[in-house]
Amino acid sequence: MSEPERDAAYDYLKSLGVTPTPDAISQLAGPFSEALRIMCVRGYDSEGATWISKGWKGLVHDILNKAGRIKFHSWRHNNFDGESAIDLINFCGFYYRQRNEGSKWGELGEPG
Repeated sequence: MSEPERDAAYDYLKSLGVTPTPDAISQLAGPFSEALRIMCVRGYDSEGATWISKGWKGLVHDILNKAGRIKFHSWRHNNFDGESAIDLINFCGFYYRQRNEGSKWGELGEPG
């Protein structure tokens, strides 16, 4: 991570009224920024169709799926799975924003 990225993370955290810690700066300038970068380059729908259409239980399923991939690659085989970790951050953010409101299962409907 570059010095400008660290400085921007520091300034942003400071603007929230908190005292930035090295860990918080590294999280924001590292994986959190990468998760947001991916959201910006993969496409954007102003209605949130890329995640709301899954329903909140669909998002929980995606979270568990990514956690399972991390368990398989890292826990069982000692291989870093950064892509799943970044996706997990985004799915958790979508879930947090949806707050169990709206459709449970989205466009696909209840499984089974």
